Order: sequence, then C-alpha cells, then structure tokens
Amino acid sequence: MTMRTIPAHAASTIGDFRRYPGCRLLLSCAACGWSRTYNPERVIGRLQELRAGGHTTRLTDVRQRIGWNCPRCARMRWRMAFAWPPGLGPAEVKRLTAQARN
Repeated sequence: MTMRTIPAHAASTIGDFRRYPGCRLLLSCAACGWSRTYNPERVIGRLQELRAGGHTTRLTDVRQRIGWNCPRCARMRWRMAFAWPPGLGPAEVKRLTAQARN
C-alpha cells in the first residue's frame, strides 16, 4: 500500500498539516519516485531551530532546503506534499478531526 497524497495548492504552508489529522509530510523524488515520510511537527521544530522558518514556511521552500541527492537516482528533483498513511481510513480521519477540535 502507498501513501495517499492530499491535494493542496501551491501556496500551502507546512503549518497546514493541522487541517489534515494524522497526515505525514511526504518527500518524494520527481525523477525516480523514491519517497520518505516525516512528522510535520518535527520538521517545523527543526526549521525553527535553524532559524530558517516555521509554521508559515511554504512547502516549496521546505523542499528547496533539502541539501542531499536522492539515494536512488542521485538527482535533486524533490516534491513535497501532505499524505495520509496507508492504514488511516476515513473513519479514523473523522475521529482524529473530532479529537483535535474538542
């Protein structure tokens, strides 16, 4: 099973992860398809630690901060998006949304 990408607009910020309970930050290579997920809260914490951004940092800016090549194809054609893990169904998303709201 693969991650389900959440459609978002170009001006999405990393702080928008709160709109999608249970989501992960999906880093993928546009050239070969290699991917890895990250916890958005930890990425925000690291950006703040480096004084390079925070909640309002756009996903495209986060993508540009990556300074290493793809481990599979050795290119730097990164894509960044929000995605839900394979085991997270619609009922679980509703439950997490209600939990975050209350």
